[in-house]
Amino acid sequence: MRTFDEMAGVAGGSARTVRPCQPRSFGRDWPSFWRRLRTRRALLRLSDQALADVGLTRAQAEREARLPFWQL
Repeated sequence: MRTFDEMAGVAGGSARTVRPCQPRSFGRDWPSFWRRLRTRRALLRLSDQALADVGLTRAQAEREARLPFWQL
């Protein structure tokens, strides 16, 4: 496997290995997807004070809730 530096054509530097992205199996991730969907919807039901307690603004909560459940 080629290193990052070899692929970029850069001499010297770090010897990090670049690995191809492997697709995840959706079958084992469904519980995570459902949990993510539920928690994002729960953000919308929180009051402004509760959101402030967890360090979020209303705009940040709405932006997170609009993300698809499969996206981190």
